[in-house]
Amino acid sequence: MGHLVHAAVAQAVRAKLHTWRGLWRDFTGESAYEHYVERHRREHPDHEPMSEREFWRDRAAFDEDNVSTGCC
Repeated sequence: MGHLVHAAVAQAVRAKLHTWRGLWRDFTGESAYEHYVERHRREHPDHEPMSEREFWRDRAAFDEDNVSTGCC
């Protein structure tokens, strides 16, 4: 019986860690490309999404062109 409890606790911990990892990846922007591909395939199934390299270059260029000073 103790083994089953241990296995259930371990599974619950893994599930929580998986959830927290996903939240952390969203918070840091690490999952941005995956979200982009999901949305692109759903909304534009007629053509391929950008490659990951193109996506990050495009995002960096956008950030450089749209600098916010945090004011007004």
